Amino acid sequence: MSLGLEFVFRVLVFPGFTFILLFTMFCDWVERKMEARMQNRIGPAYTGPAGILQPFADFVKLLAKENVVPNNTKGVVYKLVPILSFSIFVFALFFLPIDGANVIRNSSFEGDLIFVLTLVSIANFLLFLSGWSSTNPYSTMGATRVLTQFLGYDMPLFILALAPAFLANNLSISIIASSQNVPFALLISWTFVLFIITLQAELEKDPFDVPHAETEIVGGYETEYGGGRLAFLKLAKDVQIVLGAIIATELFLGGPYGPVFFGLPEFWRTFWFVLKVLFIIMITEYLTCIFARLRIDQVLAVNWRLLMPLSLLSLVATVLVAPWLNSLVG
Repeated sequence: MSLGLEFVFRVLVFPGFTFILLFTMFCDWVERKMEARMQNRIGPAYTGPAGILQPFADFVKLLAKENVVPNNTKGVVYKLVPILSFSIFVFALFFLPIDGANVIRNSSFEGDLIFVLTLVSIANFLLFLSGWSSTNPYSTMGATRVLTQFLGYDMPLFILALAPAFLANNLSISIIASSQNVPFALLISWTFVLFIITLQAELEKDPFDVPHAETEIVGGYETEYGGGRLAFLKLAKDVQIVLGAIIATELFLGGPYGPVFFGLPEFWRTFWFVLKVLFIIMITEYLTCIFARLRIDQVLAVNWRLLMPLSLLSLVATVLVAPWLNSLVG
């Protein structure tokens, strides 16, 4: 794809940076309204229709506040980590088909699934560095929990992601999504359920939110951050949640592919993409609302004693039933 107007439009407007940013804020609004409704509260209500502009207002408000850097921080790391983690999460989204093609056309390649999951791990490590670079003991504790949690849950996440790749006989996310005549969430539902649970831990959402448990360690790794840096740190977490939902959508729900009734296929692919991602977002938020926070020892026990062996068994089960499933839907 040449560096022309189409390239600039896809990268900066749709389905690139602007669309990703606005869609992330919309998903944040959906989460907040859903959580408020389940807790018998109102939620965002005043900024924009039904409070839909509240996430944008919160971001602008933080950008307008003063950036205070505590003494004895690891200066360069402390200042750069928020924008770097945000940038890596956004960059990973460029390799996921949104309107039937990646943001950068023809950028899909064999093995981009491993590449995207690796980018997620790198961005998670940067979140650890945000707490490590601070001088606050609560930040250090939160950073340690981030490192402990994502190192453990990355492994079952990778293993579970291999199951749909095995069914599609390819490690390209685009090919995995486009090969689902029947969503893999129905064919290998056990893997889908385990993937959602592991994704919940990867996103540090309840009951796996110990890295920023406000009742224990104030705000965890982001305790010392304020102003624009805190804005980008929170935005990075919001983008991470959307990225996780998109990965689940691509691997198990067929990504942007669905019935095309009339008009442009790109419109319908974007429509199905948004609908499926919101479905995953609502599942993860529902789990957040109904479960209480686990202790750090319980978080580790769930990973090593439960999810790790179950993810291996899930992959073995998928390999065993794959010939029968392929003949069934082929």
